[in-house]
Amino acid sequence: MKKSVVVLGAIVLSFALGCVIRTEHKINAHITLDIRHIADQATGVLDYVEGKSDTLPGMEDVSEPLSFWKDKMPSFRLCEPVHADTLSQTDSPLVREIAGKMRQRNSTIAALKKEGCLGENNRGYVELRDCEAVSDPEKKNETQKILAEENKDRKALYAEIARLNRDVPGVNVSKVESIYALERLRRAQSGEALQLPAADADFNAVKESALGKALGTACQPGAWVTVP
Repeated sequence: MKKSVVVLGAIVLSFALGCVIRTEHKINAHITLDIRHIADQATGVLDYVEGKSDTLPGMEDVSEPLSFWKDKMPSFRLCEPVHADTLSQTDSPLVREIAGKMRQRNSTIAALKKEGCLGENNRGYVELRDCEAVSDPEKKNETQKILAEENKDRKALYAEIARLNRDVPGVNVSKVESIYALERLRRAQSGEALQLPAADADFNAVKESALGKALGTACQPGAWVTVP
């Protein structure tokens, strides 16, 4: 009898430790998924802004599969995840409002970028560049006004996404800015001006990409380049 109790105790202890190990793994995966989802949604948001999609992406509740299996297997409730809350929503009325204004303005922004009058910096904003079109004072003032409106909306968008994901470790406005800057870099068209990331992991990834190889020696941290 005593031997059976010891064996049973060992099994329970082993099961409990297994739950702790698996839960820790789920926490790490949850954090990684949060960051990656913001990057994935940046793709969807910009697709909407550019008119490639008519729907803004929402956030899926990744805790639902856990709840499903938990309900189907009540005997395993001992393995309750330590951090089973749902992912923060990144779709909101404010996000939709901002994205809608950016969508209406996108064709003008795209044309100015094609002319070389606007460039994408590595912080997720547009900057005024030298071009023939803005040599006229009136045209320059108009372009600067459009630039200011666009950057105001971008800043508000990044701040809202960061706010909605404030409980996610590592997410702040700067992080959201860098995620969107990289996504716009990936979308850059030939002839457009953009600023490469600073000397970090993002820059290393760009350097190893087709764009980095095409730029050759011009591919330097923080450098302004023209997409080949």
